[in-house]
Amino acid sequence: ASEKRRLKRIDEKKAQTTCFACREKGHTAKECPSTAKEGGANRDRGKDGGEKVVGICYRCGSMRHNLSRCKKPIDEFNPLPFASCFVCQKKGHLASSCPKNTDKGVYPNGGSCKLCGETSHLAKDCNLRKQGMSLLTPFKSAILGTGKEAGADEDDFHTLNRKRSELDRDEKREEKKKHALNVKIGVQSGIVKAFGKQPKPPAKKVVYF
Repeated sequence: ASEKRRLKRIDEKKAQTTCFACREKGHTAKECPSTAKEGGANRDRGKDGGEKVVGICYRCGSMRHNLSRCKKPIDEFNPLPFASCFVCQKKGHLASSCPKNTDKGVYPNGGSCKLCGETSHLAKDCNLRKQGMSLLTPFKSAILGTGKEAGADEDDFHTLNRKRSELDRDEKREEKKKHALNVKIGVQSGIVKAFGKQPKPPAKKVVYF
């Protein structure tokens, strides 16, 4: 009975899995029937000797590299002609820039950048964070006003600095969790899987009267 329940949970989870190669549900990119028909042109060997799916380059359509390694110049009028959108199911753009997904952006489950509140990018890629790091040192070296003499710019600086510190702290905490669980993420599938030991829940204390 327990084995049937386990297999049922696996089937339900698999049914909700979206393939990053063909954008269809029900399988991962590694098991994609569409990529298998390509004769293995888009498959490569991982460090452990197993197969890993390279996928398709959204810019040039190559099956031998992904977008980050593409050397083709960007076409300003059609930057991602081979990309497929999860939201509208059309080609030419990703879900993050879809006109029908202006509210959620790169946060399909809700949320926004912790620094600026926008949904078009993650907090680690926020321009405020990048600009703040370059401006932080000279700004800190200056004598800041306090009390009534403190200006609005200084208030903004302190707010941004506090948010950035909170973000750095959260990222370090997540990295520690991933390291402890030996978390690995599929290059193209995006599937997150923990290979380490799961932390044991704290034992409940029983008090006798």
